[in-house]
Amino acid sequence: MSVKMKSGLWVSGALFLAAIAVWLYQLREGLILTNMVNSYSWGLYISGLAFFVGNAAGGLVLTSSIYLFGVKQLKPLAKLGALTAFANVTAAMLIVLPDIGRPLRLYNLLLHPNFMSPLVWDVLVLNLYALASALYLYILMLPELTGRLAWLAVKVDDPHEFSEKWGRRIAPVALLFAIGIHVVTAWIFSTQGARDWWFTPVMAPDFVSVAIAVGTTVVLLAGVLAYGTGKKYEEAYRTLGLIIFIATCVHLFLMMNDLVIHAWYGNAETHTIMAVAWGDFAWLHIFEVAAPLIGAGLLLLSSVRRSLPRLALSSALLIAGVFAHRFLLMPAAYNSVPMTITPLGLPNTHWSLPIASGRFTPGMSTFLEQYSYSPSLVEVVILLGIMGYAVFLVLLAISRLPILAGERS
Repeated sequence: MSVKMKSGLWVSGALFLAAIAVWLYQLREGLILTNMVNSYSWGLYISGLAFFVGNAAGGLVLTSSIYLFGVKQLKPLAKLGALTAFANVTAAMLIVLPDIGRPLRLYNLLLHPNFMSPLVWDVLVLNLYALASALYLYILMLPELTGRLAWLAVKVDDPHEFSEKWGRRIAPVALLFAIGIHVVTAWIFSTQGARDWWFTPVMAPDFVSVAIAVGTTVVLLAGVLAYGTGKKYEEAYRTLGLIIFIATCVHLFLMMNDLVIHAWYGNAETHTIMAVAWGDFAWLHIFEVAAPLIGAGLLLLSSVRRSLPRLALSSALLIAGVFAHRFLLMPAAYNSVPMTITPLGLPNTHWSLPIASGRFTPGMSTFLEQYSYSPSLVEVVILLGIMGYAVFLVLLAISRLPILAGERS
């Protein structure tokens, strides 16, 4: 194992252990340690859920497409795509636990599921997706499960032929799973009719497009770190760069299309939401548009793809822009209170109904109409730790399993 690999395992593992320690502290003290309140009940954790699910969906979309459409130059990255998909979907499942507050109450979802709720479907899809990505990864690794790993392999006459055959057979189902996981996640937001910022049919296809962009970027970055930037994989990296750029453009089109329609035809409530979004978070909105576009554009350049530092910087720019997009799902939705009252029966006059914050701070009102949310240190540490978990799992699998076998230059 190389020094860089060991260092990556130590750093990512330490981040994950720190997150576990902080989460246990949060379990003891409660969600009061976060900066969420009654009127702002989803924050950094749910932003992280959408981010990880996107990474997972994009990874398996890429892997299944390689076998479904026979893109031979991308085959060295197929196992990496399935691996990053599994790491990110399990990270998405983990990040939900601190948001729940009391995760032991999850048994109620199993005992009394409400199938009219997209949350139930999301839990079901996340678990099935984790199983599907792990199964797909196993099938792709099967020909290299020899030696000390031979006990893991199923007994077949020709493991390579078996792997290729079932890789192609499972590809359509895996692709549907990959798209479905993010569509259902989008439905969790877009079915909330009282939140105009989310209440749009564009959200599901937009989630899928951004998932393909960021998930493919993660696979590209992992591939470059694993295989290097040599000529052997230059064509594969060029293809990934093109996929990332097209998916990013589709995402930005869908997002701006929705914003333009809201701004043009929206009612007074919609204009209030737009004022919250572009007034308080204008610079972050500019970043969520500019960063992915610049990052994706740079990845089209062969000079960038041949340089690890430049490629890593371009990828980080795109990934950071996508995370900003996930974070900005929340403010305009939660800072427009959907409940109003008519004061003294005055016609055409509506006031937002103040909501109790759930906190008592001396000298400040207990009731809120708007809330300036920023993540607490506890939330940040837990999110970084879950990211560390995903990185640790990928590095550990690469070091212990034949993820790269037969593909090294």
